Amino acid sequence: MASSIFILDLKGKPLIARDYRGDIPLNAIERFMPLLEEREDEEGTSLPVMTENGVTYLHLREKDVY
Repeated sequence: MASSIFILDLKGKPLIARDYRGDIPLNAIERFMPLLEEREDEEGTSLPVMTENGVTYLHLREKDVY
C-alpha cells in the first residue's frame, strides 16, 4: 500500500500531495529530485523504482510532471 502520493513539477515542487499513513518524513519528497538526478548522471537514465533510507520511490514522468 502506498504511504504517500505526490505529483511534482519539473523542479520537484509538489503540485498535489496526499499522505495516507504518516510514516514517510516530509524531507523524503525534498530528496526525490536530487536522487533522481544522481541516478540519471550515474546510469544515463533513471529506473522507475528507487530506494533510499527505507523509502521506496516509484515514479513516472509525463511531459512536465512527475
